[in-house]
Amino acid sequence: MEIILISGLSGSGKTTALGAFEDSGYFCIDNLPLSVIEKIVDVFELSNTTINKLAIVCDARDPNITGSISVIDRLKQNCQIKLLYLEANLNSLLKRFEQTRRNHPLSLLKGLSLKDAIEEEEKILAEIKKRADTVIDTSTLSPTSLREFIFSRFIKSQKKIMIQLLSFGYKYGIPTESDIIFDVRFITNPYFIDEYKNTTGLNKKTYEFVLAQNQTKPFLKLVEDFFNTLLPLYKKEGKSYLTVSFGCTGGKHRSVAIVEYFKEWFNAKGYDCKVLHRDIEK
Repeated sequence: MEIILISGLSGSGKTTALGAFEDSGYFCIDNLPLSVIEKIVDVFELSNTTINKLAIVCDARDPNITGSISVIDRLKQNCQIKLLYLEANLNSLLKRFEQTRRNHPLSLLKGLSLKDAIEEEEKILAEIKKRADTVIDTSTLSPTSLREFIFSRFIKSQKKIMIQLLSFGYKYGIPTESDIIFDVRFITNPYFIDEYKNTTGLNKKTYEFVLAQNQTKPFLKLVEDFFNTLLPLYKKEGKSYLTVSFGCTGGKHRSVAIVEYFKEWFNAKGYDCKVLHRDIEK
């Protein structure tokens, strides 16, 4: 089992780092006491599960963390484990807490001022930092830059964005979960042709009719170019899921056919693609 242990100062980006691992297929646990990690690993290894990658955050919120340091040493001897430690300079941490208006964990537990809490946390975690395989100073890193570092350093084969394609009829309302919506009502409507009226875009002849229209071909090319440009940028920003909707009047013919076309297009490019024809049965 591959284990990523994440620790470091509050406000340094541990939640962002954990999210990057979660988006890449790791089973993630936040705020786990260091003393119980070995038991958790044993549970996963002995159970009948396909989970083989864990990312775990342990930090100064664990009141017994300093007394459990030996757990890290044993894990390093017995498991495939990497310890990632995040930190930032005092000014950056003070600014982040001021922006988020959150309390430092040690301010709550020990009644310390923010500055004193940060300095106390550094002392508490000093031994963990010594054992880290990688130390990242996030003082000048944005959340996006930190995610990029995580992907490049720890995740050898970053998953591509999950694509959900959705067809719908405007007469039934726009799907609110959409990230991007294309209106395909400009394409000749098969509904008004007797041969296709009682079919859907899943029918081979109806599908071919929609794609053969003069309006369709340049549209498909424009959308392909759009996504060839957009998806690498979304990936760079750390986006993991994208819902793209295509709408026609009733959601039975044109939008269905176009979704089916792009399902094959995305699949051919190696994207994990799911399809929902929302209004096809209405």
